[in-house]
Amino acid sequence: MQARPKEIQAFIDAARVLFAAETLSEEARALAVEVFSRLDQHGDFRFDKRERFPACEWLDQALEPYLSAQDAFGQVARSIKALEPFIGWFRRTTVANASDNFLEGHANGMICGPGGIEDRPDLQLGLLVMKPDVRYPDHSHPPEEAYVLMSSGQFRKDRGPWLSPGIGGGIHNAPGAVHAVRSDDNPLLTLWCLKM
Repeated sequence: MQARPKEIQAFIDAARVLFAAETLSEEARALAVEVFSRLDQHGDFRFDKRERFPACEWLDQALEPYLSAQDAFGQVARSIKALEPFIGWFRRTTVANASDNFLEGHANGMICGPGGIEDRPDLQLGLLVMKPDVRYPDHSHPPEEAYVLMSSGQFRKDRGPWLSPGIGGGIHNAPGAVHAVRSDDNPLLTLWCLKM
């Protein structure tokens, strides 16, 4: 069986550290344990050039503060930089409750999961990049999900108040929970994981 490419493994190893941080809720950390235990076995790999979206132009600015860091944030940033041409980028097209600049202002990148660099049906591990001053729409989905921020930004769930957990903080969304995210005057970068 083909070994997992080192760039993907480096991303997974560093993301595992970030999702285990005490700055996340117990529910987020528990979900991450399940996701990352599934990642002990790898899927199939796709290293082909992918379509990029306008919001991807903000990725370098969001990664730049971490590129020389010798911690998990730095390892994630360098891994994303190495993998970026092959990331399975996609956008949400439902725009109810979103900002007017939402469609061109965001891009989701699948590292591990359906259509990702590591294509697999049982989980998703990826990232969201948004240009400044973008509001992602209220949305929900059956799988539970956890986020960890690599930039400033705000989360909202169950149509409650907007929360600013800070860099390294995040949020957990139970199955079916309505949630949203927004950037401030900086580009937003957050990692997310969910199990299918």
